[in-house]
Amino acid sequence: MDVYESRMAKLRQGMETSGLDLLVIYSNGCHSFLASDAVRYVTGFKPMGPHSAVLLPRDGDPILILTPALDSVRAKKRSAVKRLIATDDFAADFARAVSSQRLHPCKAGVIGGWRMTRGTRDLINSQFTVPLAAFDEEFDNIARARDQLELQLSERAAEIAERGYARLLEVVRPGMLEYELAGEVECYMKSLGADDNFQLMSASQHNLAVRAPSDRRLDVGDVILAEISPSVEGQFVQICRTAVIGPATDIQREKYQLLIDAMLAGMRAGVPGTTVREVVQAMNEVVTRAGYGKYCFPPYMRARGHGLGLGSASPGDLMLENETRLVAGMTFVIHPNQYIPETGYFLVGEPVVVTDAGLKPLTRRQPGLDSILR
Repeated sequence: MDVYESRMAKLRQGMETSGLDLLVIYSNGCHSFLASDAVRYVTGFKPMGPHSAVLLPRDGDPILILTPALDSVRAKKRSAVKRLIATDDFAADFARAVSSQRLHPCKAGVIGGWRMTRGTRDLINSQFTVPLAAFDEEFDNIARARDQLELQLSERAAEIAERGYARLLEVVRPGMLEYELAGEVECYMKSLGADDNFQLMSASQHNLAVRAPSDRRLDVGDVILAEISPSVEGQFVQICRTAVIGPATDIQREKYQLLIDAMLAGMRAGVPGTTVREVVQAMNEVVTRAGYGKYCFPPYMRARGHGLGLGSASPGDLMLENETRLVAGMTFVIHPNQYIPETGYFLVGEPVVVTDAGLKPLTRRQPGLDSILR
């Protein structure tokens, strides 16, 4: 059984438990590294049109309905679901597929309903005798422990992220524009096999936060913040790195080490069964003991990390309000990024996988405050 057959088999087990005959798995073609795309997860095909749906019966072959029709060539090459309907009229062809397969009376669930407009939701619901039941929570529970393919893709993306940051250290120079540096990193990672990248990259003598790159010119003494998030076949990872153009000061190294220590405390706490809140508390305690307790909250930071979607975006944002329990095989980024008054904002973060011993980095090099001396 290949990975996509295994994923559909797990969904069918969930359908049986929930008493469902059919799943409608929907995508609107909008992709985010903070959210899952169940169509891509189940098929291996990245939907790019405004409507795509998989009809997954508990018994029988699944059907992928996709828009636009001209995307059929790519779908035939990429999709693990071989019954394809490529169309420019999603409404008509969805209705025909339901009718031809006699699915009207099915008790059906939907994954991705939150992606639908009201009109699309009404259209899909109108095809069934019984209104569709949301299946997103069940899907998240099924997909939150990453399978072998997801872990392999995460490891590959982590390697690309680290090489992208090494490229940054290699090419950066005073006088360079921020967006030039970001473009160098982006293009290099694409050449290594990244199919997408979410990237924040900015610099200042005293950063208040990280932001998108601008036309500001880099200068000696600047602290460069780099949040690098490449994707390989839809699976994102993220690293958070900080570098100084010129020698780093003793106070900069001291405060950066404080955030590394906070991250390591969170990584030790992150065993299966631990709540996100407890992991966040472990990080905050380190920062609070150093006298920066008030800086563990907005506006000085947002979250201590977050999920990285493809199948599941669990555990969500690493915040004190999050009571999600970690499970072995879950992956996310842990990043105690925050503002320190003496030094400004720092980025420190690693992609990790949950193991019995705690959170294991997917990267090979622990972050440190890098100095660019040339």
